[in-house]
Amino acid sequence: MEDLFDEEPKNFIISIKPNYALKIIDGVKTVELRRRFPVDNIKGGKVIVYASSPIKEIIGYAIIESVEKLSVAKLWRKYNKEACVEKDFFNTYFEGVEEGYAVSLSHPVKLELPIDVKSLEKKYKISAPQSYCYASAKILKAIGV
Repeated sequence: MEDLFDEEPKNFIISIKPNYALKIIDGVKTVELRRRFPVDNIKGGKVIVYASSPIKEIIGYAIIESVEKLSVAKLWRKYNKEACVEKDFFNTYFEGVEEGYAVSLSHPVKLELPIDVKSLEKKYKISAPQSYCYASAKILKAIGV
């Protein structure tokens, strides 16, 4: 019998610098590192990739395989290759925190036509996130995911 309390996995729009966003969509970058990230009910959810300035568009999405919380030192040792980040950038990004999150991604999909978030702002009351925001089923449908 199906559990009536099972929830669908959570989906997110994540703001990522363009060079890293493109690496995710190309399947080169399989781990996104974050200072904060939810860990409940996310496996199988989607990360909608918003490439920040100067691109400022949703360019694709990937599936969340797992999220792991680790010390900053362990994050670097375990995921520096999959995260495709330079040590200087990593150190600056994680300055002042002791732990971070590794979001493992799979099955990246590039949108045929990137989507300007401004086209979704009025109808869905969303804007480009500073870090991440939850994405409702309506937003996923509007994006074509």
